[in-house]
Amino acid sequence: MARLTGDDLLWNWARWSWSGETVGNMERYVPWEDDHRPINTDHALAVEAMHAALPWHERMVIIAEYTQKNAMFGDLCARERQTKARAWIEYTTGVVLTDTDYKLYLGLFRGQVERRLA
Repeated sequence: MARLTGDDLLWNWARWSWSGETVGNMERYVPWEDDHRPINTDHALAVEAMHAALPWHERMVIIAEYTQKNAMFGDLCARERQTKARAWIEYTTGVVLTDTDYKLYLGLFRGQVERRLA
């Protein structure tokens, strides 16, 4: 069996996040249509706990790149998505992230997930 990457584990978490009921007026997005692998709940719960421990602005980086990547930013290329996500993060939290900050938070979390769970 191939070793899981941090990206694999985060996409598993994203599919798990979308597997329950939506709340309020959230638009339904079904990520398992893009990825047919079964959800590993144990891995997803471990990632969820790690994600919940992050400061809110760092959590939002991960949300923008995984759980909301297609639903909220699906029509954008990576640079455009990151620019729009940084504006969303600033508007929501008041924290201004540079392009480097954004990529650093994303890479550090992905690496931490991979080291802990893969």
